[in-house]
Amino acid sequence: KSSAYPTTVPGWLLLLSDSKQSMAQLDGGKSPKAADRNDEDTARAALFLGFNFLSTVALININKYVFTKAHFGFPAALSNVHYVTSWGCLALLKRLAPALVPTLDVGRPLHTDRDFLAMCLLIGSVTPLNNMSLQLNPIAWYQTAKLAVTPVVVAIEYGLDGVVPSAARAACLALVCLFVVKMREPAAGGAPQSAAGLICVAIWVPLAAAYKVQFGRLRRKLGKCSTLALMHALFPYALLVQTILSPLVDPPGLFEYSWTATSLFAVAASGLGAFLVNYSGFLVVGHLGAISHVLLGQAKSAMTLLVAALLFGTSYTARELVCASGAMASIV
Repeated sequence: KSSAYPTTVPGWLLLLSDSKQSMAQLDGGKSPKAADRNDEDTARAALFLGFNFLSTVALININKYVFTKAHFGFPAALSNVHYVTSWGCLALLKRLAPALVPTLDVGRPLHTDRDFLAMCLLIGSVTPLNNMSLQLNPIAWYQTAKLAVTPVVVAIEYGLDGVVPSAARAACLALVCLFVVKMREPAAGGAPQSAAGLICVAIWVPLAAAYKVQFGRLRRKLGKCSTLALMHALFPYALLVQTILSPLVDPPGLFEYSWTATSLFAVAASGLGAFLVNYSGFLVVGHLGAISHVLLGQAKSAMTLLVAALLFGTSYTARELVCASGAMASIV
């Protein structure tokens, strides 16, 4: 069946894709040797990690501008913009380059699959709860509470799939948590300020861990399908869930917000950045595992501290620098 759109994809886009069609195009239709395949897998893993690291740092700064400079104080509404933009980008890619976003055909309606519906509920609920946790808790307590995601991921993977970390890996995970706790311990506001904030964190942590584990399980269940294809199928349902939960997070006044050209551009840039973060994050979770994604988040925190000290002369205590270095070494 002929198509008015190109069936080939530029090489630089293929490197960031995991669909079978694009992989075949990248390999030139040949079956690479095992050594070459291992080298390619290693290169892709490094690319996925770097892609997620850079896109996340960019999105954090864009969102900071949206909230502080554009004064758009509606985090759940911004999250809805993220999901709409992400799904729109996927629809555009599917139309222009079908090899990047192949049709997800699993032989049955996805909305009847319990694992698929569970993933939709997790994607749609984790982001609003994350934003609510930020609203109700000091930033230091929020960042430290995120460490609880790591042991919960280990527990869920063991309970669902029988995955047991090696002794060396378990020791390194414990060291990462210890170093980051000690690094953030002196910060002001390092405890929850209300029972509501503590309850919100207690609900969010297991859901965030389940979100990271479930995506990899769902992708394996569907035959290691394309990440972009699975995102394209998930986002409409997840957006519905998130829209229902949004009034619980955002304050009133969204429809009275005074839009300007600058705020429109900032929100649009945030939406595009969110697409890159979602895609790169799903690539990391789907190919490298939930623990890798959690540790990458800790690496961002520690590396940010070290880079600021080395390049910008930011003042830190010896304790903070030693703990950040120890966390990075344990992650590696």
